[in-house]
Amino acid sequence: MPRALAFPPVIAPELRQSWEARLGDHVVQLGWSPDGEMLAAAQIGGPISVFGSDGRLLLELPGHSIGTLAISWSADSRLLASAGQDGCARIWDAPTGAQLHQLKGGAQWVEHIAFSPSRDYLLTGAGRFLKMWNGSGQHLRDFPDHPSTISGIAWQPRELFFATAAYGQLANYHAEKPEFGKAFAWKGSILVVTWSPDGNYLATGNQDASVHFWYRKSGKDLEMTGYPAKIRELAWDSESRFLATGGSPVVTIWDCGGKGPAGTRPIQLEGHERFLSALAYQHKGRLIASGCQGGAVYVWNHHLPQRPLRGSQLGSAITQIRWAPNDRMLAASTEAGLVRVFEKSEKE
Repeated sequence: MPRALAFPPVIAPELRQSWEARLGDHVVQLGWSPDGEMLAAAQIGGPISVFGSDGRLLLELPGHSIGTLAISWSADSRLLASAGQDGCARIWDAPTGAQLHQLKGGAQWVEHIAFSPSRDYLLTGAGRFLKMWNGSGQHLRDFPDHPSTISGIAWQPRELFFATAAYGQLANYHAEKPEFGKAFAWKGSILVVTWSPDGNYLATGNQDASVHFWYRKSGKDLEMTGYPAKIRELAWDSESRFLATGGSPVVTIWDCGGKGPAGTRPIQLEGHERFLSALAYQHKGRLIASGCQGGAVYVWNHHLPQRPLRGSQLGSAITQIRWAPNDRMLAASTEAGLVRVFEKSEKE
């Protein structure tokens, strides 16, 4: 089971830095555009900075006056959507920075926003209200009110299914089939939901320090418990076999191949001094990046778990880690407003 032990600092070769930007405020979300040409960083106070992959500041968007909570890129990289504490979602033109549309989410805060990775659909989650739009700002559909505040939205990577999480349920919908709706009942508070890349599995990190795992088609579920803290960090590897989890200073990785993780012993990557705050597998490779509340970022090959391949110290708690679409660059952000981008070594 995962351990809550803190470990002495690990000495690892330094990650190769490409560029950095100091924004001065807590970075609440990072997002690479699907074409890999831009990196957006949303600050909790509102502004959204958009950088070129070479670090040039391309746009400075006002975001949301009370605070920005989430961002999402359209599949063609031409639109950036944002959600915030002013009750609105906004759609921005990436080439010019112009605000194209303002969308009313239906509650005081719009906490979640997600473009489909393949089609012109945009989901917003505000309180118990789930709405679907297109990139032109047209309201397409309202979904049934959730039993409680929506805590997560995730598109299935290969089809037009998507999942939403709320206290007491994990729901599964289809963007183009209004009659389709399937709920997996579970009496607990879900904090984060993610699909496996092949679309067959859903995993959630939960308030009760557990990880729940569903087979989408059958509804069969498994639960992994014993973590010392609630789980906000989940990451699937590119082959949908390994699920990495936080909830402690240890990166705990479950093998979901074969009969699944039940009764198996996980891989554990030990080295962070503080609890984890971010995890990200490469899109196609086998490397995984981890960040912790102590400001350390490590890159690992989980098949060689003895020590990280490379690392860096960013000075304050890591808030987000994102691999570029081509897996050649790794972006990390902090509570102090630092965004640092690393280049992957050719040897890794």
